[in-house]
Amino acid sequence: MEKLKIAITQTGTDDISNNFVRQVCCDPAMLELCTPVELDEETAYRKLDEGKVDALVLATQEPKCPSGTFEIIVTDKTNIAVLDKEPNAEDIIKLRDILERDLGLQIPRIAIVQESAMQNPDLATQVTTEQGINTYGPYTVEQIMIEDTAWHFDGIITTDKALAQHIVTELMAKAPVRYFAGREAVVTAIYQPVQTNEDEGVADVSWLTHPFYTAIDIIRNRAFYDEARQNVLPKLFRDKREDRKKDELPQANNNDNTEKAS
Repeated sequence: MEKLKIAITQTGTDDISNNFVRQVCCDPAMLELCTPVELDEETAYRKLDEGKVDALVLATQEPKCPSGTFEIIVTDKTNIAVLDKEPNAEDIIKLRDILERDLGLQIPRIAIVQESAMQNPDLATQVTTEQGINTYGPYTVEQIMIEDTAWHFDGIITTDKALAQHIVTELMAKAPVRYFAGREAVVTAIYQPVQTNEDEGVADVSWLTHPFYTAIDIIRNRAFYDEARQNVLPKLFRDKREDRKKDELPQANNNDNTEKAS
């Protein structure tokens, strides 16, 4: 695979954050993985749609969710999808597909977390039975956090953004990443601003490097997933009757020619 070209955009005026964006873009380790391109947001989205960049990283703390997508908070422990409505079977199928194709998680386990009563409390059972997707819940926040229950799921789906952020905080996840899923264009974003270790005077830039790594992983996972499903194995069973017909055809023609000659 050729080196990926990833655009990074920021709309803030924080000089500290801007300096770290430039620092990360010039980091030799990052340059080995991809070619970062610093662009304004409008230009970055246009080049992404035109296919001139492979992915986009938004370096703003509260990025807007692009149209046609929903947010997934990607962490080192689980992945939390935030919807604007109560999930249905189609939403869970979509999340399952994203977890498998984009994040490389096979046969994922999905939990529904909902503080309020659901209109369809049997959704998890129905999806598990009818679609074969391992779905559980609904859980409350307290239930999902008991004895690290959240760790046992590859994906969590909820309609409450504050609830999702609470789960991330309780999990003490390292450098979470916002991933705007649901479209072919890969868009990630930072989850929190730059943090400085006051004792050492060193800034933690993982808040910015992890969205790059996540975008790269998604592109590679998709390529592997799609390639594995494009090259279908050739037909292993051969009908020998077809071979016999091919062998008999020249012999029949030879017999006809011999009779004509006689």
